[in-house]
Amino acid sequence: MNDADKLVDSLFDPKLNRPESKYGSTRSTLFGKFYERIISKWLEEERGYSLERWQGKATRKPRIYWNEVSTDKFDFYKCEEFKGQFGNSLKNLGGASHCTPDGVLKANGRFIIWEAKNWPLWREEGDPKAQIMRCLINRPWVLATHFDFGGDAHEISRFLFSWWDLKPLEKKQIEDKINNVIGQDKFEIILTRAIMKDCIANQYGWYEEIIRQEQLNVMRFFDQCLGKSGPQGLA
Repeated sequence: MNDADKLVDSLFDPKLNRPESKYGSTRSTLFGKFYERIISKWLEEERGYSLERWQGKATRKPRIYWNEVSTDKFDFYKCEEFKGQFGNSLKNLGGASHCTPDGVLKANGRFIIWEAKNWPLWREEGDPKAQIMRCLINRPWVLATHFDFGGDAHEISRFLFSWWDLKPLEKKQIEDKINNVIGQDKFEIILTRAIMKDCIANQYGWYEEIIRQEQLNVMRFFDQCLGKSGPQGLA
């Protein structure tokens, strides 16, 4: 294991948790507030994707309307066990009319729907394969063919789902299951741990900027909690 591997593994180490301060849990929660900035920028720099943003640089959220999603458009012959589960999920969404995935990425004029689920301590909560499949089945946005963006409908080219970490075989098994239903190579899992390892190892300028901005904001927040500074000059 190289230095970058060791650093990534130490970020959320649950073995260091103590009753007075849940070390791993606190860090994971904090990471959850800004990790999407890292992933989206990495995708822009390394894959040439562009994240659709508002003028104020906030991420624009797409909408997928459940009443426009149908299991009739897909061939479930290789995954017959999912047909009933997907169908039941669409009928039991608690009255919700739509979902809003985390972002829209654009590449070569085509749109990619991106959903990010990154709880680095997932191993404490059970089988990651079961967690991911439950997530995809309970809210089956991967069955959508179109999404709404500012009142306009656009065709979905692919789906991108980010998760903290998976073994290679687990990743392939999940991707194969979903792609057997929605179309080969249309669904992909990207691993945040691998992205963090790459960023730590290569110290990209954009990555350092994101981390320093967040570091400054958090340090100033704790200083304010201690009565040491005011709210001026936040990054």
